[in-house]
Amino acid sequence: MSPPGAQTVAGEHSAALACDSRAHPADKRKSVPAAQGSSTAPTQERQVGRGWWLFWGCLIVLGLCLCSWQVMRGQARAQHLEDTASAPELVMPTAPPASASLIELRGEWLAEHSLLLDNRTLDKRHGVAVLTPFRTLDGRWWLVERGFVASPAPRSDPDFTTPTGSGVISGRWQWLNGQGNSGGPLFGPNREGQRLQQVDLSAWQALGTPAFAGVLHQTSGEGRFLPWWQPSNMTPERHYAYALQWLGLSLGAAVVMILGARRQRQSALRQRQA
Repeated sequence: MSPPGAQTVAGEHSAALACDSRAHPADKRKSVPAAQGSSTAPTQERQVGRGWWLFWGCLIVLGLCLCSWQVMRGQARAQHLEDTASAPELVMPTAPPASASLIELRGEWLAEHSLLLDNRTLDKRHGVAVLTPFRTLDGRWWLVERGFVASPAPRSDPDFTTPTGSGVISGRWQWLNGQGNSGGPLFGPNREGQRLQQVDLSAWQALGTPAFAGVLHQTSGEGRFLPWWQPSNMTPERHYAYALQWLGLSLGAAVVMILGARRQRQSALRQRQA
């Protein structure tokens, strides 16, 4: 038999152990949210960091692409000015003419195959440019842009006449792209009735293969309307200036991206130390 004092001490020790065992799971439960919070913070920081790099990276790439595009446009414009200055005057050429060549043709209009280039403007008037094939004496046909005709009302085709019989015309030559069209954005079908959104030689495929894949902008001869077409008057230097602006935007975005990422990293370190 144990002394009464020993029994009392043993009972108190057992009660203390029981309290510790009951309190232990609660302590674990309280410690779990802290662990979860510490693991969630770095995850959120990584997500914010990825979003930051992605946004500014896309902006940099966009700026560089637009810079490259303006450089190419400047080079194309410089080449066009050079071609125009040295363009020859040709009569019924059989070899591919140089861009901007002044060409003289003899033959007749194919009036029944005329189409209208939609949405042209001249002196704040809305209208169309008349496109009519011209068959030369050797049997080939050329697509001729005859000039501007105002529309009497929106989406209303204007009335125009086309000379009959043989005649002589001349104009400035423009090559189309490799697909035989003038390129650029196209929304919906190209042809609607007699109207075209852009010049496309496939609209005259019933006539067979044209003399060359381009269009002659008429400058003289019967059948000519108000002159509408002219090459872009923007100088190569302006295109290059725009290219420098886009390059500056990309460089500025790169600086902001790097400095911003550094500040985010420093802020995250301070929060962890606190």
